[in-house]
Amino acid sequence: MKKQLITLLVLLGVFSSCETFLSEKPSKNLVVPQSLDDFQALLDARLRGMNTSGFYGLLSSDDVYLGPGAINRLQPHQLAAYFWEEEFHLPGEFDPNWSRIYQKIFYANVVLDGLLDYSPSSEAEEGRKNELEAAAKFYRAFGHFEILTLFAPQYLPEGGDQLGIPLRTSSDVNIRTDRSTLEEAYQLVLQDLEEAFEALPAIASIPTRPSQWAVHALLSRVYMTRQEYRNAMEHAEKALAIRDELMDFNENDLSLPYSFEIFNPEVIFYSEMITNRYATNRETYINPDLVELYEQGDLRVPLFFRVARVDSLYNMRGHYTGDFYPFGGLAVDEVWLDFAESSFRVGEIEKARMALDTLRENRISASEFLPFEGSDQELFQQILLERRKELVFRGVRWLDLKRLNTESELALTLNRRFNMSEAILPPNDPRYVIPIPPDEIDLNPMVQNPR
Repeated sequence: MKKQLITLLVLLGVFSSCETFLSEKPSKNLVVPQSLDDFQALLDARLRGMNTSGFYGLLSSDDVYLGPGAINRLQPHQLAAYFWEEEFHLPGEFDPNWSRIYQKIFYANVVLDGLLDYSPSSEAEEGRKNELEAAAKFYRAFGHFEILTLFAPQYLPEGGDQLGIPLRTSSDVNIRTDRSTLEEAYQLVLQDLEEAFEALPAIASIPTRPSQWAVHALLSRVYMTRQEYRNAMEHAEKALAIRDELMDFNENDLSLPYSFEIFNPEVIFYSEMITNRYATNRETYINPDLVELYEQGDLRVPLFFRVARVDSLYNMRGHYTGDFYPFGGLAVDEVWLDFAESSFRVGEIEKARMALDTLRENRISASEFLPFEGSDQELFQQILLERRKELVFRGVRWLDLKRLNTESELALTLNRRFNMSEAILPPNDPRYVIPIPPDEIDLNPMVQNPR
């Protein structure tokens, strides 16, 4: 077994203090995964980032408004993300959005490389080996996709030579990897998910593990990002066929400190965002412009938000993590919204209307809910509005902004007008793409993202 490829770094957290990921070589360790239980433990390493997502999509979006107290606690790269600054990283600054997600990809590759040398002793072991291989490919696909959404431009069908990201398909850290094209990167993501599907259970025993349900949900998100709406509709529909349960917010307890349990019925795949002190700061608010979008009787207001200590402002309390960590995983409500929008875009208007009504019936007070009866164009606008209101503080808004900005009638200019320092981000601006950490460029020369 190739020890340099399968060292059990997750048990010791070797990368917890690295400045970069691709550029750093892990120390060898004598603890080597030998059994299928070892490989499972590697993939179950939640505290080492296997169920962790980046925060730039939240911090850079128009979901959040930070008061002076929260801004003063930001690290330089976080401040640059929030204000869309051209100068982003300080020299040598640690960027967890890059390193921790590539760490997740590395661990997935450790499992995949280790399983190549594993000989099952029974049919049951063969099945378990196949499931572990499938799970590792899911994690690798999710990791590469997350890097794509932050460190690469919006996918354009005609832009096959757009710059992608470094693709890691081996745990051998001595292999240098340049940036792929965007199309090559997406094709690896899609290939990994398609190859993972068959060997996974329909629904995982615990939501921190992958499943066929999660594969369909992630494929729906990927195809929405690529604006391939028929494929998005197909996978959203298949995910909902496995399980489509929504919580009825009329039945939720409004008095709890956090509104939802960690593994509530809508969680398909659990992941939490990397957080820093801004996540718990009392001056991390919901964008006041967003709060104004909710109608009378919308139960998301009391369940998602808590009245802040500052008049007229709100803090977020309705995370699907069950605590203060923002949720970065996959959930049924997003899939219903994918299904609604993609159905509309391919001309399946009644499916879109049904999906919208299904979501709203579980979100609006029973005394206030009415089925949607507007025109087709009003239906489309309502679907986008519900997407805006439902997926708050999950990082999905950043993906939607990049995607919708390619349509002139849906493009938005963002601003930080509530802050003393105003900032503006026009549609399709280069600042929608996060710069690769400079240390990575120094040690693994590659083209930097323009800013």
